[in-house]
Amino acid sequence: MDTSIASILPGLTSSLESAIPALPTSDSILPPANGITLLDAKNELFLSYLQTLALRNLAVIRSAKHGKTNVGDLDAQLVKDLVKHRVYLEKGVRPLEDRLKYQIDKVVRAAEDEARGAVQKAAIAKQATSAPKNNEDSDDDDDSASDSGSEANSDDGLAFRPNPGNLTRPTDSTEAPTSSRGAEATNDGIYRPPRINATTMPAPPSPRREKGDRKPMRSNTIDEYVADELSGAPTAQPSIGSTITAGGRRDKSARERREEAERTAYEESNLVRLPKESKKERAKKDGRNNRGGFGGEEFDLLGQGISRIERLTKKGERSGAGGVGGALERSRKRKVDDNDGGRGGAGGDIGREFERRKKRAMRRN
Repeated sequence: MDTSIASILPGLTSSLESAIPALPTSDSILPPANGITLLDAKNELFLSYLQTLALRNLAVIRSAKHGKTNVGDLDAQLVKDLVKHRVYLEKGVRPLEDRLKYQIDKVVRAAEDEARGAVQKAAIAKQATSAPKNNEDSDDDDDSASDSGSEANSDDGLAFRPNPGNLTRPTDSTEAPTSSRGAEATNDGIYRPPRINATTMPAPPSPRREKGDRKPMRSNTIDEYVADELSGAPTAQPSIGSTITAGGRRDKSARERREEAERTAYEESNLVRLPKESKKERAKKDGRNNRGGFGGEEFDLLGQGISRIERLTKKGERSGAGGVGGALERSRKRKVDDNDGGRGGAGGDIGREFERRKKRAMRRN
């Protein structure tokens, strides 16, 4: 057999030319123009991880076989590649899959539904071409078909998913009438609030309404009487003499005692001393407390009546001695006649007064 180069070269050339079509093309090797898909990247990363893991196991077996304990450069590089591929899978691919899980499941389910629908159509066409059966058999077939359809709908977990189309804005055709109306309404440049419900403006308060709405003030005396006398619950009584104020003319009410207790508790808890009441506040408080007198506010009217009677009796003093008040005072006084010996008789005074009035009347006539 001739083994020269001239005789071997034609056969080698023909073999290479026949093997060229079997090689992968550049389109299948190079990544596509739109980039590698997530699923392809996941498969390639997982395959690389498995290959690196197999090489690492082979290196460990060889080192154990030859009795080597040190880690070489090849083992360190394999471990580094394993860590890199594991990070790509856990930190890169898995989060992206979680985000695209809904879209992927949707596409996969659509493909399954399409395949299932094709199978059902083929079965229905086969039944139509077959020999006709009785009505019961046809009813059974319809029931089975409806059951299969219902099972398909029940298996579809995304059948009742939310519709993202509801979040989009309506088209220009639906907005055209509203925009035209808005342009007509605002062409004058004046803002007009939307008319939703008629609103009644608040009316100014009238004195009569304020008087009717004004509630009567509660009586502290009545509240204390009900709490002390009519209530069956035990009550804590203050120390004797601690509630006497205004020189013994009145006692502290429950409200005043409660305010003093709150003031004392605040000072003790916060370790501060609150300022005392000013003279104006103390005078105002004393005037408010002493206004009712001994029995409380129930005796205010009685004091007002006494002062009114006093004003009526002293009304004539401003107009001089000839007024009503002056006559009342003259009637109360008894003039003493010195010529009568100090017996207190008033006969001479009456006679002289009568003569004086008689002369005055004669002069007028």
